[in-house]
Amino acid sequence: MDGINTQFISMLILPPAGPILLGLLGLLFWSRKFGRKLLITAFLLQVILSLPITAGWIFTNLQYQTPLTLQQQQTAEAIVVLGSGRYNNAPEYGSDTASLRMLSRLRYAAKLARETGLPIIPSGGHPDGMGESEAEIAERILQQEYGVPILKIEKLSNNTWENARNVAQLMKTLKIEQVILVTDAAHMPRALYSFEQHGVTPIPGPINFEYQNESKRPFYERIIPSRTAANNISLGLHEYLGLLWYSLK
Repeated sequence: MDGINTQFISMLILPPAGPILLGLLGLLFWSRKFGRKLLITAFLLQVILSLPITAGWIFTNLQYQTPLTLQQQQTAEAIVVLGSGRYNNAPEYGSDTASLRMLSRLRYAAKLARETGLPIIPSGGHPDGMGESEAEIAERILQQEYGVPILKIEKLSNNTWENARNVAQLMKTLKIEQVILVTDAAHMPRALYSFEQHGVTPIPGPINFEYQNESKRPFYERIIPSRTAANNISLGLHEYLGLLWYSLK
């Protein structure tokens, strides 16, 4: 199953491509009643899947983990930080570097490393098939810019399931039993499920909690479509789709 291009499939199903393809199908069968219904459904889906109120509901249900506590940190032996994309051929750096989302994970992992003295294990390969592995980029940034120790890198995984499988194998080699897992709060359920399926129950270190104060925003702002909400909804639905796929695996 790892050979199936799940990234491509999710791009076709999730917004904006999913509703657009549904709408095109409706246009193709416009002369028939069900074709017109498909087009209307596609339009309504596109609107609903671009509302801040929809994004808030999705993220609230994904972000059920609480921030890491000092007491939890004391039982860990290392910090695992998962990759999250790259900034390819960054002209200002003269090489590949971390995406903004990945950089936020590295920053938090570095903070934890300074507070606990624990070494870091960056995990991430070449999901886009280009350039350096995400783990190598993370290693360079953590060492050169944050000055924190790296225990080992895992650079062969191209998705969360492989992150978990490869890190679990690495932990056995290094004789490590407990780690702190750093990733986005919305990604944490899928990451924890993946690790648990490979015999590891990490301590969650979630970051980037989205829509925490959404209920305090004026209601009219929450029902106006926005590009940010549409992007976040796609990310959130990707997590649900990933959980479904991994459970089938």
